Amino acid sequence: MLRILRMLTAALLALALLWLARSHQGAFTVSALPATSEKIFVAIDAGDALADATLYSLNPDGSGQTPIFDFHSHPHDTRGSMTDLRQGAGGAIYFTSDNAYLFTPASRNLFRVAADGSWWDQITPGPNSGRWDQPCPCGTVTGIVRNGAGDPWSGRPVFLEGKDMVYSGADGRFRFDNVPTGTRWLLAYRNMGEDVFDSQAISVNAGLITDVALSPSNNVRMEFSHPVPSGNRIYTTLWPFTIQWTTADFAPPVDVYTTSGACNGIPSIDGFDVAPSSGRLAIVNYEEGCGIGDTEHQGVYLADKDGHNLRLLVNMMADPNWCGAQEVFWSPDESKLAVKACYQWHTYLVVFDAGNGNVLGSVYFNDQSYTLYNVSLYGWSPGGDWLLYSSWLNDFASGTLVKMAVNADGSLDVTNAAVLLHNTRITAATWGRTSPPSSQQRLYIPFVTK
Repeated sequence: MLRILRMLTAALLALALLWLARSHQGAFTVSALPATSEKIFVAIDAGDALADATLYSLNPDGSGQTPIFDFHSHPHDTRGSMTDLRQGAGGAIYFTSDNAYLFTPASRNLFRVAADGSWWDQITPGPNSGRWDQPCPCGTVTGIVRNGAGDPWSGRPVFLEGKDMVYSGADGRFRFDNVPTGTRWLLAYRNMGEDVFDSQAISVNAGLITDVALSPSNNVRMEFSHPVPSGNRIYTTLWPFTIQWTTADFAPPVDVYTTSGACNGIPSIDGFDVAPSSGRLAIVNYEEGCGIGDTEHQGVYLADKDGHNLRLLVNMMADPNWCGAQEVFWSPDESKLAVKACYQWHTYLVVFDAGNGNVLGSVYFNDQSYTLYNVSLYGWSPGGDWLLYSSWLNDFASGTLVKMAVNADGSLDVTNAAVLLHNTRITAATWGRTSPPSSQQRLYIPFVTK
């Protein structure tokens, strides 16, 4: 009987709500969720002696320039460059910066920031990157710095991730107390501000002493750059010869593409991108002048998300008019690739068919003073109907940010291009979307009164 009464009550309530909705038009409503909006994110350098960039958002027509983030509140380094902007699926903006590079074995690292600037963190080179004054449990780290002959080396700057710098003593020894537990990078430099260093990833344990020997030599500084988020992976180049992926908490990196760098010494990986749905890799690896028979540096390659099944899509070595290529971007539907390239010594923006490698559209800069180094391609609009790029001539401060229309067949409409910013020190840009916070998305059912 009780079950029947409950069913009758539920039915009557449903009928009552239906009657109220019909007899009080608009009183019983579900509010429309705020629409996702497109934004262009651009990094602009201040133009001082040291790189100091600010991240801004713009409307797609160039209006509404709004500052989002800079490093001015960083506890140990209040400046930093910003390059290689990309947006992840969750809305965060990923980028490369030299901020606080002295505290890590990498001269450039990966960062991410919320699209509204409400939070930011550092991803590489490890789980404690950019984190300071963490709570205990703690341990102690000691060690010695030695020169090339193996003798103790005094007065050398020593950095431990998350701690302030110390100098080695007269006996070459150093000590860090109250070091929070976990894996951390420890570095010793030959001299402050130099790139000659030695480093180790050490594990700090509570209540224990970790003792390490370091010998600053001619090690090559690591450089993480070009972050491309894809699912739970963050792909990056470990300069200059490797593409690898890690995660936001810096899981052990996995290499997916490596070249020897042999030929003329120019970094072998000239650009790469990850397809938004399938995760396939597009890789630009072309070095003009390598010669017939080269199999490493021929043009635009495709591979699966783990670097397997590598195939050459665009054989630039087969056409001697190609003179270089950099930067590649998948279209949102993965049917096309946009590439910045040099052809007959002019700089081009080229759209290729991602299936057969045919050229679908292109536009070139008539003045040969525009080179691969003062033109930057930043990829597609979310709808795939625009390309975003910047260029400057004679002076970096004269940078111009431009969007150019892309027709459905992949051809570029040079008559439909718009300048979004001009006379600006543009270091990077990307076109993405912003979504409202989940707290703003709610069901609204007001009280109904007679």
